[in-house]
Amino acid sequence: MDLQKRSMITSEEIYRELCQKIENLEYLPGNSISENELCAQYETSRHVVRGAIAMLKQRRLLEVYPQRGSFVSLIDMGYVSDIVYMREAMEQEAALRILEEDKAVDEVCRRMADCIERQRAYVGETIPGAGFHLLDTEFHEYLLEAAGKKDIMKMMDESYIHFRRWRNLELRSMITVEQLIDQHREIVEHLRERNRQALRESIHRHIDKLDWVPPNSEASKNEYFYRRG
Repeated sequence: MDLQKRSMITSEEIYRELCQKIENLEYLPGNSISENELCAQYETSRHVVRGAIAMLKQRRLLEVYPQRGSFVSLIDMGYVSDIVYMREAMEQEAALRILEEDKAVDEVCRRMADCIERQRAYVGETIPGAGFHLLDTEFHEYLLEAAGKKDIMKMMDESYIHFRRWRNLELRSMITVEQLIDQHREIVEHLRERNRQALRESIHRHIDKLDWVPPNSEASKNEYFYRRG
């Protein structure tokens, strides 16, 4: 959406666009974001821009320092790890609930398998793009919906942007669409087989990608990361 061509721009609209730019690394961790430049870019008042900045700060995507300015927050791997832990526990619990209550297992497997077939249109992408990630979200929503917990995905999305930002920085060259599809296929197979242990393990492999990056990698030491202590 080209917000610059709109006559009346809200703080919410600017906030949403800046979220996308931060997630996609158009603004890198540590980059300065100038109120004056945003006012000129969107042709709006300082009041509207400050509203957007306040929302970004609340979501932990921006750090505001008096007399210095606003800066895109560094990636906090401790926080990313906590988010991944919650997401994994949530989906494992949803999958087990489906099996325990026998909540239309065959139907949810059918819908997830159909989603996988549509994901195959993106095989060959060097880097999984927005189209594939939309289908990936749809795949996981089917699992949560069958467990009666679809709204949790929306709740998690507010914080999961921090994982996606890290993924875009460090995993883009390490993961392929084919790998993700294979992981989805494993989840469906184990769900269909009602194999609880294998299902838990396949969800873990798919969601917890923190160990894909060597702990001593140069990327994890660079200026884009927050260092505790």
